Amino acid sequence: MKMAVGDAGPDLPGGSNGRDAPAVRALPRMLALLAPYRVSVVAVSILIAFTAAVQQIAPQFARYVLDVAIPRADLALFGWVALVALAYYLVREGLEYAAMYVSYAFTQRVVDDVRRRAYAHLLTLPLARFTRERSGSLVSRVVADVNALEAMIQSAASRIVGQLFSIVIVMIVLFGMHWPLAIVAVLVVGVMAAVTVRFQEPLRRLARATRAKVGDITAVASEAIGNVATVKGFTAERYEAAAFAAESGAYRRISLERRRHLGLMQGGIGLASGIGGGALLVVGGILVSGALGDVFASVPGPELTSGVLVAFLLYLAQLMGPVVFVLNFNNQLQAGVAALERLDELEHLPSEPSGVQPVPAHADVAFEGVSFRYPEAERDALSGFELTVAPGATVALVGASGGGKSTVAKLLQRLYDPQVGSIRLGGVDLRELDLHALRRAVALVPQEPVLFSGSVRENVRYGRQDATDAEVERAVELANAESFVLDLPQAYETEIGERGVKLSGGQRQRLAIARALLRGAQVLVLDEATAHLDSESEALVQEALSGRLVHGRMTSIVIAHRLATVRDADHIAVVERGRVVEVGSYAELIASGGRFARLHEIQHRGLAATEETTL
Repeated sequence: MKMAVGDAGPDLPGGSNGRDAPAVRALPRMLALLAPYRVSVVAVSILIAFTAAVQQIAPQFARYVLDVAIPRADLALFGWVALVALAYYLVREGLEYAAMYVSYAFTQRVVDDVRRRAYAHLLTLPLARFTRERSGSLVSRVVADVNALEAMIQSAASRIVGQLFSIVIVMIVLFGMHWPLAIVAVLVVGVMAAVTVRFQEPLRRLARATRAKVGDITAVASEAIGNVATVKGFTAERYEAAAFAAESGAYRRISLERRRHLGLMQGGIGLASGIGGGALLVVGGILVSGALGDVFASVPGPELTSGVLVAFLLYLAQLMGPVVFVLNFNNQLQAGVAALERLDELEHLPSEPSGVQPVPAHADVAFEGVSFRYPEAERDALSGFELTVAPGATVALVGASGGGKSTVAKLLQRLYDPQVGSIRLGGVDLRELDLHALRRAVALVPQEPVLFSGSVRENVRYGRQDATDAEVERAVELANAESFVLDLPQAYETEIGERGVKLSGGQRQRLAIARALLRGAQVLVLDEATAHLDSESEALVQEALSGRLVHGRMTSIVIAHRLATVRDADHIAVVERGRVVEVGSYAELIASGGRFARLHEIQHRGLAATEETTL
């Protein structure tokens, strides 16, 4: 199914709705994730396996001391044992450090690639996706879910591989030392594994619900903090705190339920380990002491000495650690699988579709029978909208609020696609044009300017990243912003704060205009762009926009509320209820006595009344 720009695609599941996939599906996903790093995976695995093998030598020192050194009572032999043990531990610790560092570096490389890929794809999603879902929830997938995936990969890379090798090596050694006792050890491990399997699915379900709830908490906090001035203005601090507390409480309840299941699982594992270890100690002690006489004399197997029993129990202790870790890793695995599933869902959301044709130069703009309705809206924002703008011309859109004027700007940038009709640039449907090239050709200055944390220069250069300092400063001059910029503490290098909070509304607007002018676009769309400027600044900006550097080269669509600001437009289109109802020059529309003339009269009376009241 072909998707249009503005279609959000399928909903992102927030929790564990529906039937969850079994955890075993994590393995092929992990293999696919790690496939590009197969050489690094092999190298890290070999290093960890060798380290795990070296770690299993330690119990042999106890066996040698008990069965050889002590019976001989040779002081020199004890000295050699001490020197060999010292050398062994130095080598072992060095290998463990190398394995830890290499595995961590590998993990960071994988996670960095995943995080970058996820964020880059997030930015390609249609605008409707961001309007349908809280931004904090989407950000949580790139931050919290990647962190959970990082924890899983780190455990897998640095410990789980080594622990699995340790289990295999120790089991081989145990069967070589005394296979009857080794069989008992295997039975104990089997019981521990059965306990883990019992809790696997609930833990996975709760892990996914936890990840989703983290996204909800992030969304609530981000929305309130991002609009903190409004929160304070309406004294809504308690309301927002209560909303956050509700989400936090839900997270606490889910986390407690998850911890309860985890505690039961770990308790069962610990109980099986303790009972099994105790049983082996008792049985081994009985066999070594011969307390039962010749009862087990006919049982085949190697001789069980005190040294062998101590070494066996030490190996058993070394076995239980990795076994418990591997079984407990199931908990981290479930969190990682839940995070990986959510990241997969994000990755499979469709990006904005793009055409391939280049943008025609110096082209006209034509809206042909365009009808458009926002997602989940009850009525059309545009209905049969018709408008043609000649190359280099300035056309103003006027009319009452809610008539669809700003929607025209969004459709022209292909933030959405119309459901009916087409928009053409130079006769080519926008859907057939390369999307990035189209957006480079259409610059928009919205009524509410958006600036970023950074300097004045960085914000203006956002319009064209390869612009020189001279070009940035020229754009600022054209937007009549140079005087206030030079008055700032560090001029162009002044940090303006998040969303430009250190500047006034008019200053932010002029920087937004400068940014659009710097872009050098074919089409400039001004959506109430001078609404926050005083009369003098507005006149200067209008003069700059109609000056010789702009006029004739840049097509302009001006969306305005104050009709006096569009007097010099080549054509004025009156928009009502999503369609153009009048088109003409300022003088023609006034003379016709139609809707524009009535709007003009209403505004003129309002202005006169305001001036009279002021006097």
